Amino acid sequence: MDAVPVPVPGSVTRLPRLLLAALLLAGGGVVATGAMAAPALACPASRTGLDQLTMQADDVFTGAVEDRARQGRTIVYTVTVDRVYKGDLDGTEATVTTPARARACGLPDLRTGTDYVFFTQGADLETTSTAGTAPAAATLLRRVERLLGEGHPATPPTPPEATFTLVGEQPTSFERVAAPGAALVIAGLLGLLLVAGLSRRRA
Repeated sequence: MDAVPVPVPGSVTRLPRLLLAALLLAGGGVVATGAMAAPALACPASRTGLDQLTMQADDVFTGAVEDRARQGRTIVYTVTVDRVYKGDLDGTEATVTTPARARACGLPDLRTGTDYVFFTQGADLETTSTAGTAPAAATLLRRVERLLGEGHPATPPTPPEATFTLVGEQPTSFERVAAPGAALVIAGLLGLLLVAGLSRRRA
């Protein structure tokens, strides 16, 4: 008759402990990986309503993107401004800035030649993906006009007034112009008198 193996004391309880430790290590790795990946998450979608976006913006205007350039971590757009709904933009051209990375809530992929409604803040006209900037669709324009009115067309900068500066001396007066001629006439008369006097002496 074969011998029946006798389990070693403690071996039965050791296996569940090893499984539990493995599960804890795996869970900790998942948590650590999630914590490390958190900064790389995309910019959260904005849940702010259009009325609040228009209140938060310093300038709201429509315009077409004419040029795009990268300066370090910033994208700079040259925009031909069409209509101003809010703010004190001066002129028909504006420079709009945005973070160069979409993860930083930037708008790095605006298309040249496309019209947009820009919601910007600050003197550098910064906009983000959560600021409200979007293509100038008719429905969006109607909503903006209901909130801010019809706006006004962008006006070109006022050209400087022309000024004229006199170069050289003041205009010559009539007396100064006539003086040389009068002197010549007097000299001629004196010459004639002198010749006449000499002629009389010889006679």
